[in-house]
Amino acid sequence: MSHVQVEHCFDSHVHWQATGQQATRLLLHDLDSPEAIRSVKIQTSYFQNEWLVGFGWDNNKWPRGEFPHRQILDELFPDYPVSLSRADGHAAWVNSKALQKIDVLDERGQVKHVPQMNGGKVVMDANGQPTGVLIDLAKSLVDRLIPEPDAPKVRSSLLKGVQIFNQAGFTHIRDMSCSELQFNETCHLFEAGLLTLAVEQYFSADDPKDFDQALSLAKAARNEAIPLVRVEGLKIYYDGALGSEGALISKEYASGSGFGLELLEKKQLQDYLNRSWESGFDLAIHTLGDEAAHRVLLAAEELWNVGKKGQLHLEHAQMLRPETIRKMLGRTVTCHLQPCHWLSDRYWLNEKLGDLTQHLFPWRALQESGVAFDFGSDSPVEKPSLYNNLLALEESTAQGIPPLLGSPFSYHSHPDKSWVPNTYTRFQEGQPVAVVFKGIHLV
Repeated sequence: MSHVQVEHCFDSHVHWQATGQQATRLLLHDLDSPEAIRSVKIQTSYFQNEWLVGFGWDNNKWPRGEFPHRQILDELFPDYPVSLSRADGHAAWVNSKALQKIDVLDERGQVKHVPQMNGGKVVMDANGQPTGVLIDLAKSLVDRLIPEPDAPKVRSSLLKGVQIFNQAGFTHIRDMSCSELQFNETCHLFEAGLLTLAVEQYFSADDPKDFDQALSLAKAARNEAIPLVRVEGLKIYYDGALGSEGALISKEYASGSGFGLELLEKKQLQDYLNRSWESGFDLAIHTLGDEAAHRVLLAAEELWNVGKKGQLHLEHAQMLRPETIRKMLGRTVTCHLQPCHWLSDRYWLNEKLGDLTQHLFPWRALQESGVAFDFGSDSPVEKPSLYNNLLALEESTAQGIPPLLGSPFSYHSHPDKSWVPNTYTRFQEGQPVAVVFKGIHLV
């Protein structure tokens, strides 16, 4: 492949702070079984106050593909709470100390209360005991208790994230997770001349209970008017992930776990759409399963039909039925896809989804329908890598994914070429060989 120059090289879906945290985080991507956690060396940097926190295990890589159990964590870490997030970020593997913190177990380790909730699941074993795996909104019960890093750590993570994205060739990102502290530290990086990224910023309500706070933060941040940061909107979740079987699909998972999880009721979703649009913000919605995307479009359609106006972003859009795509025609909808997810998920998609695989990775269908979409990485769930997306686009055709037409680079180029002029990346064989930001060579 010859040199290709991409203007304003764009990753349309990232988690900036979490990307930078990888350098000091307990990473578990290489675990080939739950028992392999026994050989992991624990460092003090892995703790957030009393909590041991990690990320990256994937049960789909393990021999039986089953979720892990808390017994191993209890043996290794009996004295402090542990929360290890799955590779998709939608499930946590916790120990008994953590379950005591959220009142699922009492101090003797006996079951106290197992919460039943829409959009969340406490996984139980054959003996009626909690396994220590918490999915989606059940995971949020633990997430709320883990202390946030302090300002210096946030600043360090953001700066490391800037370096990671720049080295991967990206000069523009769309960040889907932001707290008040993160935004304040972003301002400090800009003021110090250390921000070499153009950032579309979204404020996330990981739990629906956090929407009001996210909206207030977005309004306050919009008033700051930082040239390299555009406060664009809010991000919410409608369903979970395929790997942990929380994505809402139209047929039951082959494992028998059900159809996935619906995190929001229609009335609540429409309220969030309406309030975001009335405040002048876009709303980005995590919709990974085909049924999740369809229900979100139906809810938005009702608002558009009565004159409501606003931009809807479907995050991941990994499964779209033809009738769902038809509902996007002529509407203010943009889809954000991560081809690299195919590289990670291809080994188990057919087994898990059966004939629903025909609706996976619908970039060609979106192209043919004229629906707007961009490509990204979902970093740190996947590496920020244009090369990996190119590889996925090429290799997925052998497994029946209809090929993308034309150049994939246009879906990695920010549409506003007036924002940060004289900014481009030159690639060779999908790897960055030159990165220029405002005329300054970074790589």
